[in-house]
Amino acid sequence: MRKYTELAATAAVIATTLLSSSNGVAQTPEQQKSWDADRARAAAEDRAAAERLAQERAARKADPMAWVRTLDPMAAGGWEFRAVDSDGFWATFSSSHQVKRSGQVITVWLRQEYAEPQTGSGGHYLSVVDKSQYDCKKEQTRNLLIIYYPTNNIRGDAQTEEADPKLTPWNPIVPGTQQESIFLWACALAHARGGGAN
Repeated sequence: MRKYTELAATAAVIATTLLSSSNGVAQTPEQQKSWDADRARAAAEDRAAAERLAQERAARKADPMAWVRTLDPMAAGGWEFRAVDSDGFWATFSSSHQVKRSGQVITVWLRQEYAEPQTGSGGHYLSVVDKSQYDCKKEQTRNLLIIYYPTNNIRGDAQTEEADPKLTPWNPIVPGTQQESIFLWACALAHARGGGAN
């Protein structure tokens, strides 16, 4: 047994020696200098990017509407500005085009713009459009279609998620949320359009 233990120990020493000598052979002082310089450059770029992001966030927080004004209002699509996050992180728009009403349920298009890339089932995106339904009597909502865009102002190659209305659950409207303000707008629009389907 002792013989096997000594052999295992010797093998471990040899392996360690070979590993360290192969590292020494593969990496010259010039290569080490170059790799260190590359690492230092990458770290400096990361720091600069973090500082830029912090400055952009501070500017958006100081004046969220300044960022909103950089977005395309897209008035030709009936889009109207609805709300902006107090930190200037997102902005919401609604469209008066293709509004449909059936009884107390109204279907509308909404657009969400983000100041920073988001990651989700639609990959990386900065702009989202969704077709939402609001039940004005039961005070609930659901999304029927979501389209993700890689750049702001609903541009770039879109990724689409469509839901089956028969299987899509309704969600309650939570008081005091952005969703409630959209709900109130949609139901006021439904009321203005009168009874019956549109």
